[in-house]
Amino acid sequence: MRVITSENVAEFVQDGTLDVQDGWTLAPSALEYLRRNRIRFAGEESRRAAAAAAADLVVITVEGIDKPGIIAAVASEVARQQGNITDLSQTILAGVFVMVLVVDMSRTDGYDAVVEGLGRVGDEIGMEISVRLYSVYEAMHRI
Repeated sequence: MRVITSENVAEFVQDGTLDVQDGWTLAPSALEYLRRNRIRFAGEESRRAAAAAAADLVVITVEGIDKPGIIAAVASEVARQQGNITDLSQTILAGVFVMVLVVDMSRTDGYDAVVEGLGRVGDEIGMEISVRLYSVYEAMHRI
């Protein structure tokens, strides 16, 4: 199987459109590049490849009173589970820490394991951590 990744995705884009050919699959990490560059999907095969890649992505939100070690604790759990952080944003507003991560969980033991592990971390560090499938956000964007 040949994989289109964030490193080589630009090679498959022509005139702002991605065309995934038979025998190729789209890695979850390539979706962020496509989203940021507002690239469309050509044909049903490309849409199927994007949906399959999105199935392995989750959006994680972390929020609570700021304290040292939040990013380290969350990132450590993601790494322990063999997840890959593909995007991260964090800020502190009036002492409230807020972080959003996009994680490729294709090498983890799955969604339930990720939710369970991050739930444990949230309890340990006193933060609210939620995990949602990326595909849910994609569906909401299309409505």
